[in-house]
Amino acid sequence: MPTTSPVTRLVRGGLADLAPRGLPLLRPLVQQALRRALAGERPGSDHDPLLHAGDPGLTGPGSASWQVLSDVSGLPAGVRALLLQALHPLAVAGVADHSSYETDQWGRLHRTSAWVATATFGSVPDALRISRVVRAMHTKVRGTAPDGRRYAADAPELLAWVSITFTDSLLAMEQRFAAHPVDRTTADRFVLEQSRVSALLDPRVELAPLDSPDGHERLRRWDVELPLIDEGLLPVDVAGLRAALERYRGELRVLEQGERILHFLRAPGLPTFAMPAYRTMHAASVATLPDWVRDVLGSRRPRALDPIVLAQTDALLAGMRLGLGGSPARATAERRVLAR
Repeated sequence: MPTTSPVTRLVRGGLADLAPRGLPLLRPLVQQALRRALAGERPGSDHDPLLHAGDPGLTGPGSASWQVLSDVSGLPAGVRALLLQALHPLAVAGVADHSSYETDQWGRLHRTSAWVATATFGSVPDALRISRVVRAMHTKVRGTAPDGRRYAADAPELLAWVSITFTDSLLAMEQRFAAHPVDRTTADRFVLEQSRVSALLDPRVELAPLDSPDGHERLRRWDVELPLIDEGLLPVDVAGLRAALERYRGELRVLEQGERILHFLRAPGLPTFAMPAYRTMHAASVATLPDWVRDVLGSRRPRALDPIVLAQTDALLAGMRLGLGGSPARATAERRVLAR
């Protein structure tokens, strides 16, 4: 696991110590805006944090997933995952044919982020419910790619690819930008937890028998067959995650549909005030990719510029961490668990 210098640790996490003194009046307004924008909260939400009181969810307090996904480093991780996904021609064909990404700019990322957050921080019934919703969406995403190959979003290889891109991106960004990155053992647990959660999207896993108190308990123990893991398509530790990403190496290339998505990701048409922060996160996403992925991506930015990009991102995320004051999804989950 990476080590960090005292200066870097100060930039990443030290600004949070200024919160009580630096933003006594502005901070609540900043928190509210960030939480709505970054966590999907909306004014007048009728979500009841006491629903399913006492339910720890699929991963639960103290889990690696709660630690990793609590940090704002998950924001650029979403952009990084989309960059990776744009390199797989079949995944790209599904997005191009069935997603309105050019008009609904961040809808797909928001929906995927909602899935990850709900499956990680939500109750077991919440996780089962959103798994059914995502599965239903996947059944509609099928067709023929420009190269003549058939694709289906719920095919095992594509389900695994999307899961791997998010797990790898979340972990890579957490390791580089979190105020206190998790250690190797915790990182291994994170990979296993996220693979288990993602494996529930496999239509071969029967959800109906799990929709009962006994089924919920079986899920918390993971006493259930998960073909995507059993078949080796989803990794169970960091070494397996790296190998899984490498396994797709021969399939990744930038074709016409992928180039359009990559162009959109470079200039997504966000409001002017948001573009500097977005450009920083986009650059950090590229900087943290393996060299061979950057080659496939066609990145022309010299590696020598990476330290500048990474330092800018440290500062940006430190400011966001200060403004957000903690993960709203985790805070809601903690209230639910304690409301016994």
